[in-house]
Amino acid sequence: MHFHQILLFIIHKISGQRSENAPFYLLKGKKSGQTIQDVTYFQLHAFFSILPQLSKVDYDAAITELYKGNFIELKESTVHITDKGMNAITQQKKVLLNGWQYRGKEHVFWKRLDLAVQTLSQFHANNKKFVPNQKDIATQQFVKDYLIEHNFRQFNLSNEMKRELHLLLENHSLNDLHRTLFVYRLSGFNTIGLTWEQLARYHQLSELDAKIFFLECLHTMLDNISRETSPLLFSLAKNIRIETPLTDSAFRTNSLFEKGYSLEQIANLRKLKINTIEDHVIEIVSTNKNFPISTFITKEQVGEILHLSSELQTKKLTEIKNRLPEVSYFQVRLALTRSEQLNE
Repeated sequence: MHFHQILLFIIHKISGQRSENAPFYLLKGKKSGQTIQDVTYFQLHAFFSILPQLSKVDYDAAITELYKGNFIELKESTVHITDKGMNAITQQKKVLLNGWQYRGKEHVFWKRLDLAVQTLSQFHANNKKFVPNQKDIATQQFVKDYLIEHNFRQFNLSNEMKRELHLLLENHSLNDLHRTLFVYRLSGFNTIGLTWEQLARYHQLSELDAKIFFLECLHTMLDNISRETSPLLFSLAKNIRIETPLTDSAFRTNSLFEKGYSLEQIANLRKLKINTIEDHVIEIVSTNKNFPISTFITKEQVGEILHLSSELQTKKLTEIKNRLPEVSYFQVRLALTRSEQLNE
């Protein structure tokens, strides 16, 4: 997918419900209650935190371009998709991103793989002195331990790793562009991986689009790595997938809930505002279908909120709250989050 296509898809999902900046926070992986909540509300897990380095300048330029092209409309502080924008979405291919599960850690996997491939290539060329592509100490130490553990001096690690990579790159979801970008980013003996600028220029893409295609390739590969079919890469991908998708702060709040503490008690213990603890609850509900919400809201209230949301065709908290003054904003958020989370 291209960047503009991703923006259109997200805007289609939130059309008329959120401001034009909502996709920006989602793409960057902002850990606010609203953004985490929107991931579940609008089923946007694939795109969460896929572009943590995205600049506001680049984002605003893309929004302006979509607006001038009549793909979107901006009115009453919200962004709307037009018929032209909807037609563009119907032409899109399958989404190959899995941002919710990786949240930027796919780049840690890439650094390990890149350095492992470079080291093995240099070793087989009998070149023991080379400048490593990856400079951070954590990556270098991980790869060093990995190569020693797999006895790279005797075991034919290079051929086995190449076989595993070929198998993953042959995935029918990937196209030649995905494969080319992946391979030409790698470095080896007498071979330097191409820069994003070089790759983008050659393939007539923006650098941002080139990075997104590359990200699709990484996510697809990581989704299909298993201990059985690709044991070497499985070891290289250690701790890359997010097994506990809660932020650290929400995790601590959840631990206190499990010990029986109330919202107010947790806020006092953690010296945080009650609104912050409520944000944590929304985040927890988004990731745990079994989290009991009956402590905070009755089944009847959930039913009223969901019925009104369906009737008004909106997930705007204010519109729902104004029609149901007896419930709190927190309860509205809870009901909407639990409904969408169970419908995943």
